[in-house]
Amino acid sequence: MKTKKIIHSLIGANFEIMDNLRTGIIILDGQNDYFYVNTSANDILGSANIIKRIEHLNCEEINLNNYIDHVRSECAPVTLRDLKFINFDKVEKICDCSISTFPEYHKDYVFLEMNETGRLYNISNEKLLIDQQKATNEMVKGLSHEIKNPLGGIMGAAQLLEKTLSNSSQTKFTDIILKESDRLLKLINAMSSPIPLETKTLINVHEITEHVIELFKYDSSNSNVTFKKDYDPSIPQLMLNRNQIIQALMNIIRNAVQAIKNKGEVEVKTRPVQKFTIGDTRHDLVVRIDITDNGVGIPKDKLKEIFYPMVTSKQDGMGLGLTIAQSIIIQNSGIIECNSHKNKTTFTIILPWNTA
Repeated sequence: MKTKKIIHSLIGANFEIMDNLRTGIIILDGQNDYFYVNTSANDILGSANIIKRIEHLNCEEINLNNYIDHVRSECAPVTLRDLKFINFDKVEKICDCSISTFPEYHKDYVFLEMNETGRLYNISNEKLLIDQQKATNEMVKGLSHEIKNPLGGIMGAAQLLEKTLSNSSQTKFTDIILKESDRLLKLINAMSSPIPLETKTLINVHEITEHVIELFKYDSSNSNVTFKKDYDPSIPQLMLNRNQIIQALMNIIRNAVQAIKNKGEVEVKTRPVQKFTIGDTRHDLVVRIDITDNGVGIPKDKLKEIFYPMVTSKQDGMGLGLTIAQSIIIQNSGIIECNSHKNKTTFTIILPWNTA
């Protein structure tokens, strides 16, 4: 009896320690009811008000409940790396989740440790996006040089041929050659030419978002599009190039409007985020601009390709809008991320705060 009291005392002390850990700690009893949940686990689960049962957690690709039951029956610990799930507040989370038994208290109790890896996962993706952008730019520059030389010869030959033709029924063919060659030349220049660096000034992000939204509202083809705004007024002014940010924002919102086929909702939300890493650089403060639409979503296998040039699902599109937008934001020391599910796609522009 005395030994049992000592065990209870030790466990109680451990709970006090676990309450102050950044790691989410969950202890489940034999019926998978919560025996203990620390503060960090509450934040991860998003269940500050109502704690739902663990089996109701919407995990991607796996059934968490099956793993819990397996660990309990086999007494063999399991670690799930980069477990993706939608928490009870409908927020996507990525965690390393270790599941083990809790024999110190009861043989049927299960111990879950959840370490958030979402930010590390995103940092890795951001570095990949930046590297991809650099590699794409170099590839396009080399490819454009190889295309421009023969293209110039084709255009010159077509112009000379046109001068020798007197029949208008024949000159229409040289007109097609010249017109299409000129279109191709402009496309190559747009892809290979660096975006000019312009003077940066302190700007209000909301003034830019309002300006761009108004431009889309003026377009009669967007009469069935509802633009929602969720701004944080505490966001400070940022040192940016106004025209460049307007162009990047227009490209992304245009993409959202096209995704919903000019009928649906587009939301623009702004939030400040502290202690955020972009690539290899850690910033004290960044600003997030989320552009969310309720379109069909982007296929999972296409998400890693959307910032490449010439990648588009639109019949009349050139696939340059997102490429140019990413290039602009990277030049302003930021990054664009994308997260897509059915009926919800969010492009996030992340810009660091600075005054110089």
